[in-house]
Amino acid sequence: MNVGIATQTPPIRFRLTYRELIDKYGQLDLPLNLSSIDQGDYYYSVGGVTRMVMMLSRALGKKYWVSLGPGYPPQVTLSDILVEFVDLPPDVLRSYTVFKEAIYNESHGLEKYRVKGRDYLGYLEFNMEVTKALLKYYDDVDVYFVNDFQLALVGSMIGPSAPVVYWHHIPFVPKLLGDDMREFLLRSFQGNDRVIFSTRRDLEGIAGTQYAIRAKQIYPFIDPKSYRKPSRSEVERVRDKFGIPKDKRVVSVVARLDPIKSQDVAIRAIARVEDVVLLIVGDGSFTSQALTTGKGGKWLNYLKQTAKELKVEDRVIFTGYVTDEELSAIYELTDVNLLPSNVEGFGLTVCEGWVYGKPAVVSSGTGVSELVIEGVNGYVFRAGNHDDLGEKIRSILKKEGLTPSINLRQCSAEVGVERLKSVLEEAIQEYR
Repeated sequence: MNVGIATQTPPIRFRLTYRELIDKYGQLDLPLNLSSIDQGDYYYSVGGVTRMVMMLSRALGKKYWVSLGPGYPPQVTLSDILVEFVDLPPDVLRSYTVFKEAIYNESHGLEKYRVKGRDYLGYLEFNMEVTKALLKYYDDVDVYFVNDFQLALVGSMIGPSAPVVYWHHIPFVPKLLGDDMREFLLRSFQGNDRVIFSTRRDLEGIAGTQYAIRAKQIYPFIDPKSYRKPSRSEVERVRDKFGIPKDKRVVSVVARLDPIKSQDVAIRAIARVEDVVLLIVGDGSFTSQALTTGKGGKWLNYLKQTAKELKVEDRVIFTGYVTDEELSAIYELTDVNLLPSNVEGFGLTVCEGWVYGKPAVVSSGTGVSELVIEGVNGYVFRAGNHDDLGEKIRSILKKEGLTPSINLRQCSAEVGVERLKSVLEEAIQEYR
């Protein structure tokens, strides 16, 4: 099965622009072979969607992957995957980002958006450029696999020319959406041969509409076997680096710095729990970094101010970006893994914590709450209620005999990849 893949976030990111790479190395052949440049010039994306697609790719034939790549080389070979990057002029990138953030914010219940034509045109242009890049490989592709709300129009643009499977990774809860945004998304869904949703909640959201959408539900997944147990020295090195005390229990939130992630709820809860430190692990989003909008920085300042006002700044530690090795050490020294988002598509960091045997406390608005068994692998607290979160943290710290990994298989690659392959094959067979 040969697949054309589309994601906004690329599987690999560059620290230098294409022009800077040419200045450094001289002429570079395309597609760029990564072995021809220093490893320090690039790094692999850590996001859940890109990692899932990489896991899927191992079970596929030929792969052509198209992503956003501001200033990146046009094409790169990544193992046996040909990756093509779409660049956008700064003004188009800016308007695209405004519209896609509007989808994201409405889907998470933050704010309603009044559609502005210029913003939509930027979004439309990005979707068109991705579609054109995908269709370059039309004769060698059996099915297109398109990921997430940033690319909701690609299926309609490919149209009846080829089967398209689209995965909507963010929540679809109709009551959170304004009329215009709800209709836009529903009509976009109809342009695909299959639409995958991450949770039963979102599937039920579709069932409550009048639209005929061929929907499936698959839990997002990780590969538990790919996570390594850090050595004691690695754990202590991370403890020293971030100043994590040994005489306090550790509660961690692993998420990018974004109001959607509700790290402020965790800070307010920690103020009500003694002898606990809170680790806030992560930095900003891919497009906010590309635009240097500083959204993550503004949220970080707000969180620090909140901790100061609550007089817990000495018990809240902000790590910023961490490497995979550092993240493994953080999970290892964590006592409780938190996911406080008021609304969340899923929450793979909870599954990652389960790999390390760490129980979770998650918001009732998170998709992964469907896999939490109260008092067994974690607890669910009422979304946005820091008092309830504080109580659940106290309860889980006292609880003995927990089995955090009981539902890990449901969000594992062993299950997820096979389910996803089945949906792709189903779309191919129906198209034929």
